[in-house]
Amino acid sequence: MPVDRHSTSSHRRVLAQHRGLLLWLGLLYLVFVVYGSLVPLDYHALPWDEAVAKFRDVPFLNLGIGSRADWMANLLLFIPLTFLWSGALAHGRHSALAVALTLFVWLAAAALSVTIEFTQLFFPQRTVSQNDIAAEALGAVIGAACWWGFGARLLAGYEGWHHEREPAALAERAAWAYLVVLVGYNILPLDLTLSVVEVYHKWQEGKLNFLPFAGLPADPAHVLFELATDALLWVPLAWLWHARPGRDSIKVWRMAFLAVFGLEFMQLFVYSRVSDVTDLFTGALGAGIGAWLGQRQFGTRRKAAPRRAAIASPAWQRLALALAWVLILMGVFWYPFDFRGDGDFVRSRMAFLERVPFQVYYFGTEFRAITEVFHKTLFFAPLGILLAWWVSGLSWRWRGYAAAASLLAVVTTALGIELGQVLLPGKFPDTTDWFLESVGGLFGYLGFRMFRKQVRRVPRSATHRGEHA
Repeated sequence: MPVDRHSTSSHRRVLAQHRGLLLWLGLLYLVFVVYGSLVPLDYHALPWDEAVAKFRDVPFLNLGIGSRADWMANLLLFIPLTFLWSGALAHGRHSALAVALTLFVWLAAAALSVTIEFTQLFFPQRTVSQNDIAAEALGAVIGAACWWGFGARLLAGYEGWHHEREPAALAERAAWAYLVVLVGYNILPLDLTLSVVEVYHKWQEGKLNFLPFAGLPADPAHVLFELATDALLWVPLAWLWHARPGRDSIKVWRMAFLAVFGLEFMQLFVYSRVSDVTDLFTGALGAGIGAWLGQRQFGTRRKAAPRRAAIASPAWQRLALALAWVLILMGVFWYPFDFRGDGDFVRSRMAFLERVPFQVYYFGTEFRAITEVFHKTLFFAPLGILLAWWVSGLSWRWRGYAAAASLLAVVTTALGIELGQVLLPGKFPDTTDWFLESVGGLFGYLGFRMFRKQVRRVPRSATHRGEHA
């Protein structure tokens, strides 16, 4: 039987691309693991012999329910590490070689765990224990097993996503991927419990709120921030689900609200999470906004596709929406606008520039850090999306300049927000927030451009066939 050289060459090229992608992701994640394990980088010299003696006496802590989240965080930290590196080294290899390389990855991850824990002795703010090593080693095993379990299927799904051109199918894939992220976020930090006694203790600690809007903070700006971000979490899901033909706004809202209810119910069994009926109302609001936006975009497109050019918004209106969002960001992050400009106060506040990235997040819980990441990125993602929408409506002569200006605007807006907080006594400016806000805006911009680029490759006939299927 003749060998299809073109097919073989194409297969090798795809393998090389997959390995390259996994390698880069693995390297980036490795940097994240090492850096995150040593923050806030408060190094104290220690004689080698003394460090070795201390490490020999590292305790195995008796962890209670309160420490379960920390143990799970260490376990989860090493799952992506060995998953990515197992894929980078073992993907497409002969079975025996793949097994050997996966074993090598696990041994290297275990050695890395021991090395990190030993190094933390030189950073006194870090806690060193045998529990962390055990959790990270177990996480490394799970990560390697996950690669063997569904790594190839995940890459096949990535290929399908990469080559998919039908807008409704792209949106459907994005919606379910986003829902997976939401599920993961809502069950973190995975200190799970099925004990009726522990659920009762959770209620006694005020982590079960059955009265809507009763557990909100006193500060109006904080209230607005919390409610808005909780609602914004659900807007993309309903909007993306609306892209599929045959789904009306009511059906989309029901699907999204069912997801909200299901996740809120799951949080009953996550000990450190607060289960609040208010989240049902904010989720319903976010789902409604997403369904309404989806109806305006996808519903109008299906009913009047030939009139698309006629109903398109002028570029100046798109830019005005982006500027309006900047004003919203100022309102959210600068309220109550009690600015102070005296020199001593400003100089003391500028000390935030000396903090290393993510230093502030270290002093809170892992869940709080993840929540802040979501809040900062989600608030700035719409700015990037609106700017990308504005650029797409310009003449090709100006798009390059406008794109560069838009990316610069995202970064400078985030910097301006943080510098403005320097003058506000009740705010906490931070370089990490500047970074996260910029990333959120850039992801919004690039996500819109990538989605639009793939959708524009769809032949008009194919789009009509998908809409009438």
